[in-house]
Amino acid sequence: MPIVAILGFDDSYASVIGGFADMLQVANAHMSKQGMPSAGLFEWHFLSQNGQPVRTSNGLELAMRSLSEGQHYDLVFIPSLHYRGWQRFQQFLESQADVRDWLIKQWRQGAWLCANCTGTFLLADTGLLNNRVATTTWWLEGHFRERFPQVDLQIRPAVTESDRLVCGGAHATFLLQAIHVLNKFAGKAIATQCARSMLIDLTQTTQTPLQPLIVDRTHNDPLVQRAQKWLQDHLAEQVRMTDLAQRLAVSERTLIRRFNAVLEQSPLTYLQNLRIDTARALLETGDLSTERIAEYVGYSDISSFSRLFRERIGFTPGAYRARFQLPKVD
Repeated sequence: MPIVAILGFDDSYASVIGGFADMLQVANAHMSKQGMPSAGLFEWHFLSQNGQPVRTSNGLELAMRSLSEGQHYDLVFIPSLHYRGWQRFQQFLESQADVRDWLIKQWRQGAWLCANCTGTFLLADTGLLNNRVATTTWWLEGHFRERFPQVDLQIRPAVTESDRLVCGGAHATFLLQAIHVLNKFAGKAIATQCARSMLIDLTQTTQTPLQPLIVDRTHNDPLVQRAQKWLQDHLAEQVRMTDLAQRLAVSERTLIRRFNAVLEQSPLTYLQNLRIDTARALLETGDLSTERIAEYVGYSDISSFSRLFRERIGFTPGAYRARFQLPKVD
């Protein structure tokens, strides 16, 4: 009987804690239907650092058991937490020394450790991910790289696995993680049945298609702010960086240097990403042809637009629309 620990913390997402357990329950149902004896089914315990109930981010209070030194688990799941700012999140991480020690002990005894979204930071804090491949939620990539420089962070995959350490990207990847570990513990057939019955799309293997290229970076650089505003207002025009620099009364070299310092990308890359993100929104919500969308975002050559789109997003514009266009509501 695989025994699973599902950790809980104040401000955890209830949907992730409960949802992961629900996936185990669905797996048990499929195994029971196929004649698996009850001794072979999953058992799971909800655990907190001190055994006290936790209050999830939506206000739901969940009862928990205490971490037990004597209990060995086959799988430990670390859920995501609602992010309320970097300073507060760091304070949470610093308060989890006992949990970190417990996780290390469980892993050394042979357990799989599975961490979702912001929960990957707690797993990385154990040091177990050092020199191993991992992923995390795309919007905290910078903080993760800064805090854990020894981790081989790959932000593109939705799920990674290295030496019984499974990491998931943004929040909803817990469903893919559940299928991933079900495959390990219950076999491919059961994992596939669970995915089908729960309508989980197993082809969504990367975060890239849903990841905005333009990340909101708060800054106070007036030159970059003016440049961003001008590029947003003149999206469809043919823009030369030399001309933009002249409009802003600076050298092209200064413009590039300031963009790299503030946004960690060149003005040209920023413009291309702005155009691609705008095109994605139009593909998701409208009926304009790919040609018209390309023109709207400043590309007269449809092949150049399609090539850049596929390079940045991983799909052609047509394939992206087919997959991600919002359904029409009558």
